[in-house]
Amino acid sequence: MNTKSIALMGALSLALVNLASGANYVYITGSTAARNSTVQTLLDVGVVFDSITSHISQGNATDYKATYQMITGHLAGDAAGVATTVKTHWSGSEGGIADLVGGTEQFLDDTAVNNTTNTPGPFVGAPVDLAMADNDKAFSKNPGANITGEFVGIIPFKWVKEKGSLAGITNVTDAQIRVLLTGGAKAALITGNSADISYVYVTGRDSFSGTRVNSLGICGYGIFANPYQLKVAADGSMIDPDGSQTYVSYDNGSLYGYSGGGSVATQMGYDLSLASSIDLVAGSGHFSVIAYLGYSDAASAVANGGTELAYNGVVATTANIQQGLYTFWGNEFLYKKNAGLSSQASSVYSKLATGIGAHADGTSFISKGTMNAVRNGPTSDPVHQ
Repeated sequence: MNTKSIALMGALSLALVNLASGANYVYITGSTAARNSTVQTLLDVGVVFDSITSHISQGNATDYKATYQMITGHLAGDAAGVATTVKTHWSGSEGGIADLVGGTEQFLDDTAVNNTTNTPGPFVGAPVDLAMADNDKAFSKNPGANITGEFVGIIPFKWVKEKGSLAGITNVTDAQIRVLLTGGAKAALITGNSADISYVYVTGRDSFSGTRVNSLGICGYGIFANPYQLKVAADGSMIDPDGSQTYVSYDNGSLYGYSGGGSVATQMGYDLSLASSIDLVAGSGHFSVIAYLGYSDAASAVANGGTELAYNGVVATTANIQQGLYTFWGNEFLYKKNAGLSSQASSVYSKLATGIGAHADGTSFISKGTMNAVRNGPTSDPVHQ
């Protein structure tokens, strides 16, 4: 038996211990782009819980941005004296949909305490009950999944330029992005200046990400096509993840893509103007990197030193999204598994589905009721209604 199998058996054993204790648990995963609004809804007393007795988060100093959450309290409408713990691990939209049809994720163990460092834990493995997704399951890797979903709002996305990238890069178009995703291109393709001969590359998410599904689908590259992506170290140097010295290569899993938008936002702050930032693909000179991110992660990327880009000549504003002028956004869904769902998980699903709209801030999450444009999915253009 290999080490991974032993670790998984240990995690599942811990899960069985938790279940045997008589406590009620609800496990949520999915979209990192929808994390903020979902967690804030869970913490809004009177929506999901009518009282909260404990809240543990790990991975970010701001509670609702943390990857791991553990919220314990009394669910509104549940029997008196019954406590329920909701645990979250935001693994990506595609990962969430896949987990609902038989996968497991790591969640905080009951003994975990608040921790904002990069070494979270301890963890317990458990099957997933609910998942947020930036796309309808019809546009996922599991279109026939035995799950039920509710359309709950709009998630905007943005393209961001990494710190130290060429100043003349201010806007990207669908046609340019499609070329960049095949392995990079000279900056002149974007700037229109023939003197800009340094290269531009794309970085982004792994194949479990709904942000990636929307990004590849909306630009016309193809939601299941493998993008050529690049990772950069803190000193601005190119990372060679597999030792092949290709540096930029197609991502058919997680090797060349990040598991979370926060990691992409961190890279956007690495300075590409440093002497150590040399284009090892082209052989010499500096290079630029652009990335696709959810709204909140894009804000973090800009705070880190990145620069937001216009998309097809249009800047991201709430009004431009609502009118369908800015087209880089997706439909957000809340999904539940159809088999083996506890009454507590079913209750959380119903309360989140109806309550999350109250936490649509109009920027990172937009209420579906305010939209004047609709789209069927990431491969369709917005239509004004």
